[in-house]
Amino acid sequence: MKSISGRHLIIDAYVEDAAVLDDPNKLCNLFDDLVEALDMEYLQRPTAIRVPYSPAALATDADDGGWSVVCQITTSHIALHCWPQRGAFMMDIFSCHDFDVPRAKGIAWDRLGVTQANVQNILRTDPRTDPRTDPRTEASTSANDAAA
Repeated sequence: MKSISGRHLIIDAYVEDAAVLDDPNKLCNLFDDLVEALDMEYLQRPTAIRVPYSPAALATDADDGGWSVVCQITTSHIALHCWPQRGAFMMDIFSCHDFDVPRAKGIAWDRLGVTQANVQNILRTDPRTDPRTDPRTEASTSANDAAA
């Protein structure tokens, strides 16, 4: 690998039926579908970890509990954090090899029943080879940073 780079898909979303976000088997099956469809390979299969529910937290910005599912793929990772009581999730798919973003989104929409979403599709680049960065400065930023 001559340089570091990759594709990072970030999905922050709400779903029609929050029950899907409270089913660790369905969440792990989603990872299986993504890995197969995107021609990825597991290093570590998905692990679903339950975060204890706190219904009182619903009226606040505190974590009200749910599920976190993570896996390692040969080219990086997939992570999903779900809040069933809110009907919401946040997902990251990162790979140092490019992948089919519309296909990944379609699978997530289909399996989770997404109704609203913010999606970021970020091409991450090597600061040594990206002309948008200035190697003479300690805190160079890329075009991705400038948009934030």
